[in-house]
Amino acid sequence: MSIAIPCRQLFIDGKWREPVKKKRIPVINPSTEQIIGDIPAATAEDVDVAVDAARGALARNKGRDWASASGAHRAKYLRAIAAKITLRKSELAKLEAIDCGKPLDETTWDIDNVAGCFEYYADLAEGLDAKQKAPVSLPMETFKCHVLKEPIGVVGLITPWNYPLLMATWKVAPALAAGCAAILKPSDLASVYVLIFLNICFV
Repeated sequence: MSIAIPCRQLFIDGKWREPVKKKRIPVINPSTEQIIGDIPAATAEDVDVAVDAARGALARNKGRDWASASGAHRAKYLRAIAAKITLRKSELAKLEAIDCGKPLDETTWDIDNVAGCFEYYADLAEGLDAKQKAPVSLPMETFKCHVLKEPIGVVGLITPWNYPLLMATWKVAPALAAGCAAILKPSDLASVYVLIFLNICFV
């Protein structure tokens, strides 16, 4: 299977950025043990930059752009991501196969599941709107209580090598559906997929 590994930097605050220490990690195809490219090596300094950017994104426009936007608003983005993934399924499946060593049939199934997962959390995001300010039953009518669901803020997500894109989706999709900002740290052994995934979804 022949496919080019695009050269990418770190994706922070909607832009590709070179790592602070300008270091990179070789990408090895497990089936051939050949070096087929490289990925940026993030350090603690890059994490600090990413966290500051994520906090700024959540506070932008007093949170109305994402954190305090309606679930229906966030659902539109999640469904758009699902559609883009479906369109690029073949490319993503091939990249994941050479990145983590899984058979192409399995990675193709994984990519279908990834798109379905974003659709699933889009539905849940919409469902959050109906649950906002839901009344809570209290024993005394003198008091009134309502539930307000709010995002927790910036979340750090770490994923393993064996189901790279699918496990990233299991974490990224619910975080975005809830209105959080996410910082994703994939495995050093399988990171190509996430750089392509980010390029597809957010660029």
